[in-house]
Amino acid sequence: MLNLLTAEKIKLIRSKKLWIVLGILAVLPILQAINSKIAVNYGTTLVQAKDTVINGATGILMMEKNGLTILLIMCAFISFFIGEEFQNGTIRNALSLGRSRMHYYLSKFVMAAIVTLIGVILLTVLGIGSFSVVFGFGEVAEINDYVSYAIKSFTTLYLLMMANVSIYVMISFITKSSSISLVWSFLYTIGTGFGAPIFMQTEHFKFITYWFSEAFLFYSDFANPADIARFPEMVLVSIVTIVLSSAIGIILFKRTDIK
Repeated sequence: MLNLLTAEKIKLIRSKKLWIVLGILAVLPILQAINSKIAVNYGTTLVQAKDTVINGATGILMMEKNGLTILLIMCAFISFFIGEEFQNGTIRNALSLGRSRMHYYLSKFVMAAIVTLIGVILLTVLGIGSFSVVFGFGEVAEINDYVSYAIKSFTTLYLLMMANVSIYVMISFITKSSSISLVWSFLYTIGTGFGAPIFMQTEHFKFITYWFSEAFLFYSDFANPADIARFPEMVLVSIVTIVLSSAIGIILFKRTDIK
């Protein structure tokens, strides 16, 4: 397993895809801070509930503000990161050396998790810094213990992201093609993100809405005490999604013929 992770790390560092992902996530908060400053100069008032990030303190919510963008970036990255292994036949090199298919699957998942973590940390740190420079650090309304809130909100948002990343990894291993994986991952992201609220229209099935991690990500206000109280529920849904999708992905991958 460690050898696989080392090999994946070397391939990633040499890959342009990694630096493109990190580059986008590094530029995004700076551009958003500049855009917000221009909007304010033209008379716009930033409102936290609508704009999510309005100062340095609320920069901890950069993942929420850019939820869909991050998911689409990771969707594309993972589709090519894993799909190319099947298309180029390089997956046979690892398997022919007697590497366990489960270890191979988990190595890809772990690397996707690490890239996501580095990316969102970069996004968040630059977001806090950029908005602090432009609007000051400030505070988050109704939050007294900022450090505790920041740790909980960042962890919860990261787990919500990872729930979707685990789905993308599973789809990539099932489809074994970058293009097909990209299409299905995109459809999953858009479908669950904007289709989940449909269940809210029915009395008996509205609870299903919040068994999709994207529903929390897109429709919750992470600075609202009522939504903050749901952090444990968000963590539970994320963990269940990660475990189930990984189990399904590993089982189906073990049954797949590699040609």
